[in-house]
Amino acid sequence: MRQRRTHPAAIAGIALLGGAVAALLTWQGSLVVGLGAGLAVWAIGVVASWLVVRRDAGSDRMDPGRRRLLVATGVGGLAWVAGGAALARAARSFGRADPLAAQEAAAAALGGDYMELVRRSFRAGRSGDLQLVLAPFNSSNYPNESLSLVPRDPRTSHASVWMYLQRIPLLVHAPGLVPPSDHETTVTLADVAPTIARLVGATWPEGRDGRPLPGVPEPDRPPRVVVTVVIDGGGWNVLERYPDDWPTLRALMRASANHRGAIVGSFPTVTASAHATIGTGAFPWKHGITGHNIRDGAGPRKAYRTAGRADPTDLLLPTLADLWYAQTGGRAWVGEVGYQVWHLGMLGVGGRGRAGDDLPVGVYYDEYAARWAPHHPDRYRLPREVPAPERLAAYRAAFEPLTVDRRFDPKGRQADCCSPPIVRYQGDLLEAVLEAEPIGSEAPGLLFTTFKAPDYAGHLYGMQSAWTALALRAVDEQLARLWRRLDERFGAGGYALIVTADHGQCPLPDDVGGVRLDPIQLEAVIERSFGGLFDPVQAVVPHEVYLDPSVLWDAGADVDEVAASLRDLTYRQTLGSYVPPEAVEEELLDRRQFAAVFSAGWLERLLERDPSAFGATAFVEPGVDIGTPPPP
Repeated sequence: MRQRRTHPAAIAGIALLGGAVAALLTWQGSLVVGLGAGLAVWAIGVVASWLVVRRDAGSDRMDPGRRRLLVATGVGGLAWVAGGAALARAARSFGRADPLAAQEAAAAALGGDYMELVRRSFRAGRSGDLQLVLAPFNSSNYPNESLSLVPRDPRTSHASVWMYLQRIPLLVHAPGLVPPSDHETTVTLADVAPTIARLVGATWPEGRDGRPLPGVPEPDRPPRVVVTVVIDGGGWNVLERYPDDWPTLRALMRASANHRGAIVGSFPTVTASAHATIGTGAFPWKHGITGHNIRDGAGPRKAYRTAGRADPTDLLLPTLADLWYAQTGGRAWVGEVGYQVWHLGMLGVGGRGRAGDDLPVGVYYDEYAARWAPHHPDRYRLPREVPAPERLAAYRAAFEPLTVDRRFDPKGRQADCCSPPIVRYQGDLLEAVLEAEPIGSEAPGLLFTTFKAPDYAGHLYGMQSAWTALALRAVDEQLARLWRRLDERFGAGGYALIVTADHGQCPLPDDVGGVRLDPIQLEAVIERSFGGLFDPVQAVVPHEVYLDPSVLWDAGADVDEVAASLRDLTYRQTLGSYVPPEAVEEELLDRRQFAAVFSAGWLERLLERDPSAFGATAFVEPGVDIGTPPPP
């Protein structure tokens, strides 16, 4: 019988098939899977070739020429596996924009002033991997909103950088201590804490961002209490929209050191970051609350963790309240009446080492149980007196809600969020705190509070809705009540009242030429370009994206490349099939979603640079900067 011989080309083809497999799967987006599969095919080919050659030789002694062929085929196949993967990886990245140049160009378009705000927001190890700077008047939806979008949908977010969101009221009213004055110079929320420190005589630490506000002198004798009121979502674009609904705030401005040039001072303009800035006198790059979410090790989580079990140690700096409690040897009363866990950033721990009856007042509104509760039962307590819940029930019974689109009425746990009854009841709670707590008995006390209703109304109904005006008016009424009570109890020279807001609100995009960003589609865009067998996106939130760097590496990409690829992303490219045709802004399909997208690495390098080198902003669309508000 004639002996069968295996053609060398057949042997080589079997062994080299692994390279093609490696190239194909790497092209699909996974270097690890491509190499693994390629090596498996290569190994099978080599073993099969060896067995065939031995069979053809017909003995245990293999022909030297055949042995050399087998070795050469094995080495060549291994090289082709590696080469095929490398070629596929190079082809996959071919044509991508220069990632650093694209971010430099975006920064130059934003200009130095806005880049300073972005720079102050970044904290390595806390911030997301991509920072999304939406184009002016665009708004980022949440996934549930994208899936249920309707024409002229009122639901918006305000996690951006523009001056219509940055401009806020800020005044210091301290009769007998601070004379009325008017200021246009730019100040920020970081200036609130050092101003309070000056009023009460606290030692302010070096190295923080804030400075005492102009027009607020150091008093000969400190006030017994400083009360800080934050109108959540009460920025100047909301106040200008409803000029007749805040007469008390307007009167306070005339009687106070009023700062019309006040801005939030950092990006993004969201509640958690802004309240931590108020409490610490520093921006997110130092206090660490870079948004409502922060990176914790391998992935993101909510800042302060869970309402009712809040963890204030997420703050990387002690608040003024913590510092003042320590400096007075525990004699100073400090406390906070908030509404959400994000408001905890003004109080912080409230003094370390406290326990039992000495716990600070630190409360939020538990929407599930419809009651005020401590931020954490081991760290905070309720006030000594809490108004009876029947009082809130009576307020609800007497309230006649506005007639609005019922699709956006808050249901269940948010039943009170936007309504005057909850605002009025919070006023009762504040009055009870002032009456029952020993504020100012031994040292100047610090009381912080936030009224959430205007912001909630804006999120659910839009800032143009009558609900927002109603919430603003309800807050103004409680501000009048608080002002009267401070005058009655403490008198001239005995108190200081600081009033501000944490941000403005996003107008309805349909009215101002903006579009909505769908996080579901943004994740899909990133996965199509930089994923493969694995999804590189961990989470998308309104102003940032958290990525898995190991998946990006596996796909042959890095965060800078992802950032550069998104710069010119359009509304058309981020429309989900679930959006009804009547809700699509047809004339804006080619509008860009972002003014800029920055990677964490690029921003980390920015910390060592002078943002003023980026010059003036190129974004001059009408209404982006509402300008300094006129005198009240």
